[in-house]
Amino acid sequence: MKIRLVRDGDYAAIARLRKQTIRNVNSKDYSEKIIQNWLSMRSAQDFRKSADECKRWVAIENEKIIGFCEHNFECEVSRIYVHKNYLRKGVGSRLLEVAEASLEKLGCKEIRIESTITAKDFYKIRGYRVTKKTTFKEDGTTIFKMLKKLS
Repeated sequence: MKIRLVRDGDYAAIARLRKQTIRNVNSKDYSEKIIQNWLSMRSAQDFRKSADECKRWVAIENEKIIGFCEHNFECEVSRIYVHKNYLRKGVGSRLLEVAEASLEKLGCKEIRIESTITAKDFYKIRGYRVTKKTTFKEDGTTIFKMLKKLS
């Protein structure tokens, strides 16, 4: 597996991977209404437009994008998605390590993330602790605000 920065030609694959992950992974923890709402967000064009607001990487195996992650410039990992066939194979961990190292170089002393129910334990194992559980009144989405202090 290779990790590299996102290129302009990657955005369609990233958008497809995000939708596939939501349908096949997050759907076990969230209602169909929430899943459909998430699927309606973040097209390839949306990812392209937001490129200057974050730093993004892709994980590649056999020339196929199997995961991606990003962080903003305010000490927050914004998202990590891994293809359903590559879960629990180190892809998410490696992407998170790259994002954390980048944020540390930017001077961050702690890293924040808003986690889904699905990913909460993944982050806990990697040193993040829940600081707040939030449920959005509009659609019932539950997320966890999490924090990791860097040494």
